[in-house]
Amino acid sequence: MQCSKTKEKLQEAVEQRRKEVRAALDKLEASLSAGAELLTEERLAILALPPDILLHRLREGHLTPTAVLRAFQAKAMVVTYRINCVTEFIPQAEDWASALEEDPHSRSLPLYGLPVSIKENFEVEGMDTTLGLAKYLYQPAPRHAAIVQVLRLQGAVPFCKTNVPQTLISYRCSNPVWGETLNPVDTQRTCGGSSGGEAALVGGGGSVLGVGSDVAGSVRIPAHFCGVVAVKPTSGRVSSRGLAKCVRGAVGVESAPGLLGRDVDIVVAGLQAVLEGEHMHSVDPTLPPLSWRGHLFAENRPLRVGWYDHDEVFPVTPGCRRAVTEARDALVAAGHTLVPFTPAGVRRAWRLLTACFTADQGQTSARLLENEQLDQAVETNRQLMSAPRFVRAVVRQVVSRKSPLMADLLRSDTSSSYQLWRVLGERKDYIDDLLEAWKANQLDVLLCPAFPMPAPKPSYPTRIMAAAVTTALYNYLDFPAGVVPVTHETEDDQAKLAEYPTDDLMFELVKEATAEAVGLPIGVQMVGLPWQEEVLCRAMKALQDALASAKEAK
Repeated sequence: MQCSKTKEKLQEAVEQRRKEVRAALDKLEASLSAGAELLTEERLAILALPPDILLHRLREGHLTPTAVLRAFQAKAMVVTYRINCVTEFIPQAEDWASALEEDPHSRSLPLYGLPVSIKENFEVEGMDTTLGLAKYLYQPAPRHAAIVQVLRLQGAVPFCKTNVPQTLISYRCSNPVWGETLNPVDTQRTCGGSSGGEAALVGGGGSVLGVGSDVAGSVRIPAHFCGVVAVKPTSGRVSSRGLAKCVRGAVGVESAPGLLGRDVDIVVAGLQAVLEGEHMHSVDPTLPPLSWRGHLFAENRPLRVGWYDHDEVFPVTPGCRRAVTEARDALVAAGHTLVPFTPAGVRRAWRLLTACFTADQGQTSARLLENEQLDQAVETNRQLMSAPRFVRAVVRQVVSRKSPLMADLLRSDTSSSYQLWRVLGERKDYIDDLLEAWKANQLDVLLCPAFPMPAPKPSYPTRIMAAAVTTALYNYLDFPAGVVPVTHETEDDQAKLAEYPTDDLMFELVKEATAEAVGLPIGVQMVGLPWQEEVLCRAMKALQDALASAKEAK
C-alpha cells in the first residue's frame, strides 16, 4: 500500500513538473517571438555562422552575447519541439549574457558570449538534476557543477539542459520524466545515449557546443548517431564535481565529463578553455594541476596512427568499416603514417569490464528505480540484474546458446571483494600489455570504428548492449577518445549487409537494425594515450582537415 502511494506521489510530481516546464517554455517563446517568427533573418544569419567565426564576431563586438543567446534559444526551441531534446531552459542565461556585455574586460575570454548546452545530469544552481528519475524532482542544485563554473569563468553562457536515458545506462535516450529524444537526421531512429539530448540538439543546429558525460561511450555513441564531434578526456583531467552518476563509487570502468560540438575546432576550443590556466584546478583541487599544453596540439610533424576496422569481438557493418577506410586513406594522403594495429584480447577485456559494471549485482540500479515508472530501455536489464545469482546463472546458460556476448553481461565474476580485486588486477595487466604494444609500434593515436552500426530504431539498444564494447573498451582502459563524422550510409553499404555475420543473436539484430539506414551519419573513433588530450585533439583536427581535402579533390 505504501509503495503504491509513493508511486502515485512521484507520478503527480512528474505531471506537475511538466506543467511548470510547459509554462516556462511558453513564456520564453512569447519573449523571443514578440508576435513575430522565432527564427528571424537576423537569427538565422547568426545560426549559419561557423563556430569559429561566431566566436570571432562576438569578441570583436559585431554581435552581442544577448543577440546570440536569443538566436540559439529560438533554434533550440524549434529543434526540441521536433525531437524533444531540451529538458529545461536555464532561466539565468539572459542575466549572464547581459553581465558579459556590461564588463568591457570579458571580451578577452576565450568563449565570450558563446551559448553552451548542458547535459541534464550536471548540476546547474537552482535546477533539478534527475537522471530521468521522478524521485529527484524538486531538489534544486545548491551550486554549479565544476565544468559549468569554469565555462562561465571563460565567458560561456550555459542556456539549456538536455535529455538523458533513465539512470543513464542506455544508448537509447528516453525516460518517464522528460520523454524520448529522437534523432535529428531521422526521427524514426534513436539519437543515442546517454548524452543523447546533447548530440541531438547539436546535430539539429540548436547548439554549437555542449557538455556531456561518458561512462561507456555516452558522448561518442550519440555523436556518431547524430553526425557531430565528441571527445572524452582521461578521467580526472576535467572535474566530475557536480556530475550526478548512477554508478557512483564504481571502479574499473571510468566515467568522465566530455564535450560535443558542431566541428572539431569548437570542441578543441571548448576543451582548451576548460583546461586553460588554473581555473579547473582551483575549482577542484583534487585534480592534477595539468593545464592545456598548446605545444602538443600545435606540433606539425606527421602523425603515426594505428588503425583497425574490427576488434575481433563485435563486427561492424559495411558502412562503418568503409568509414574507417576513408579516414585511413585521407590521413595517408595528407602525409601521415598509418599502421595496422588491433588491441589484443578485446574479448577478455569485455568480460573484465562487464564484471566491473556488474560488481554491485545490480543493487544500485534496483534502489534507484524503486517506486519509479520504468522506461522500456532499463526494465529488462533491471529485472535480470536484480535476480538472484542462481537465476542469472540459469538464464546465462540459455542465452549463451544464441548470444555468448549477451551471456557475458549476466556473469557474476565479482560477487565478492576478493573477486573484484582479482578483476581489477587483471585490468592493470591488460592496460600494461596494451601500452607495451602501443609503444612498440610508436603510435601517437589509434583510428577505429565509432560503433558497429549507424543509429538504430529505439527498440534495439536494450537488445544489443554488447555493441558498446567498441567504445566502452576505452573507458575500461581510461584512454581519451573522440568521434569525428566521416560519411553516411549508402545503398552500396546496404547491399553488402548480406555478408554481415549472424553467428550471434546480437549480430542478427544489428543486421536487422541497419536495414533502411541510407543517409544516416557514420563517424570514426580516435583514441589517445592517457593525459594526452592535446595529441588526440591534434589528430582529430588532422582527420577533419584531411577529409575536407579529400572531398575537394573528388
